[in-house]
Amino acid sequence: MSKTKKKNIIRRTFDALGAGVKSARSTFFSYEAVEPSATRRPVYLSNKSEDDELPASKRRALISESRDELRNFTIAGFALRKHLQFVSYYRFYADTPNREFNRALERRVELWKDRRNCDAAKRSNFDELITLIESHRAVDGDVGILRLSNGRIQIIEADRIKNPPEVGEVVNNTDWVQGVKLSRIGEAKEYSIYKRGPLGTFEHERNVRAEYFDLLAYRSRRDQVRGVSLFAPAVKMLGYLYDSLDFALSKLKLEQMIGLVTTIEGGGNIANTDATSEPEIKSLVREKFGRELLHLSLKTGEDARFLDSNNPSANFQAFVELVTRLIFSAFDLPYSFFDGSKTNFYGSKGEFEQYLDTVEKKQAPTRAMLDSWVLDWLLPNWLSDPNDPLYYYWPEGWRLRDLRGDVGWRGSGLPLWRLFEYVKETQAAINAGLVDPFALANSFGESFEKNVERIGEAREIGEKFGVWIPYGREQALNTGL
Repeated sequence: MSKTKKKNIIRRTFDALGAGVKSARSTFFSYEAVEPSATRRPVYLSNKSEDDELPASKRRALISESRDELRNFTIAGFALRKHLQFVSYYRFYADTPNREFNRALERRVELWKDRRNCDAAKRSNFDELITLIESHRAVDGDVGILRLSNGRIQIIEADRIKNPPEVGEVVNNTDWVQGVKLSRIGEAKEYSIYKRGPLGTFEHERNVRAEYFDLLAYRSRRDQVRGVSLFAPAVKMLGYLYDSLDFALSKLKLEQMIGLVTTIEGGGNIANTDATSEPEIKSLVREKFGRELLHLSLKTGEDARFLDSNNPSANFQAFVELVTRLIFSAFDLPYSFFDGSKTNFYGSKGEFEQYLDTVEKKQAPTRAMLDSWVLDWLLPNWLSDPNDPLYYYWPEGWRLRDLRGDVGWRGSGLPLWRLFEYVKETQAAINAGLVDPFALANSFGESFEKNVERIGEAREIGEKFGVWIPYGREQALNTGL
């Protein structure tokens, strides 16, 4: 090879290397996430709102698929029930300066929580209704609650909230968005409600004003009107896992059915052969176990073995665990709820305390709605009726707006882990002024003042019957958990 040819090859090589360095430098100072690449899928560009990303037809498909997974797949049902166990727990409290009114109000709320007083259909009590509301909100993305003039509520499932017939399913409609009529600034003004007809059809029932209707939703964007199911990121994985488990079980069943495979040199197969059908095979049979399992005496060059593929494999089981973790992540659930062997006591405790923080955020919209029900809807109705049991307990000169903060609902609280050690630690923290006893009691879903009051009542009852209750005055004031 001539020197000139060698120089040309070297020059082209360095030029190619320089072009590669230049190309790398051109993307080094930019966002690689938006740069096209042959090693990943194309970048999806969309400026649409979340409601247009999931229009009415696709929303119905997502709701239908999520409900189907819940009907048939135990992992989906378990994850939802665990979510509901914490997020749908609420307790009413009244901590005004007037203790007599507090007791009367709490008794009145308990009376309203009866199924005959709070449910329009009179089927479910308050706790069941709240569980259903959160279940629809998590699975369907949102749920409507209609407040009736008789003090009861009616749950409206998500697929019953649609644009009125004269509007239709119009995408990019600025007035109606999937059953919600909006003002110029995006405030909900009206809701269009349908009722179910035969064979999955819908019939428009009526439009209701937003002041009588609450829409609880899981939203992820500011411009979003309708909610999206917590199941949405996990629906595809749930389907894959369900099918994979079904195939694995089918494969395992097939192995058990076939059982024994035999091979004869030069061809022929005597697996699953009746010993009475072929004379030449019958002579090989020494014993019969059951209906089709044979003990054979084989010749040289022949082979018999049991079918065994170690199914399900360790890799498959690891895959099932990974996908299950991803499904639980859709609900922010710790995996230790599903398999406690994957962590120790302190790990599960730390996971649970972090999980409760997400629970509080999920409960915030529902708590605000329940507070509004009591202060802006139920109390005005009760206090305006002379026949209502609460009517004569209302203190003179009080205003409803002054009750905010003293009347409301508490959500899930921390369980007491290792009660004896925990109480010693928290009592020392309270005595040192590092912890507020009122806030600490609230974190357990309790009222500090009510706890101390009940402790006093318990001591009085103990003294009345001659039973000593080992709880001193100083301890009662310092703990109150």
